[in-house]
Amino acid sequence: MYIEKNIFENTFNTMMNIKGKTKDNMKARMNIPLLCHHKNMDLVYNGSRVTKPKASFFVDKNAQLLVYQ
Repeated sequence: MYIEKNIFENTFNTMMNIKGKTKDNMKARMNIPLLCHHKNMDLVYNGSRVTKPKASFFVDKNAQLLVYQ
């Protein structure tokens, strides 16, 4: 029971991009080039700043509002 609950919560929080609860962080993005070939999810280096582009699996704000109602 707890395994299913944890898997659901982790997946839901990541897809809804809930700050502090998502599993999509900088360490995970650094592993993407090593494990798979998703160029659209690689970190972007702009001089001294490193940013991560929005992932394709995030739900947009309009759809999030439908879930929370």
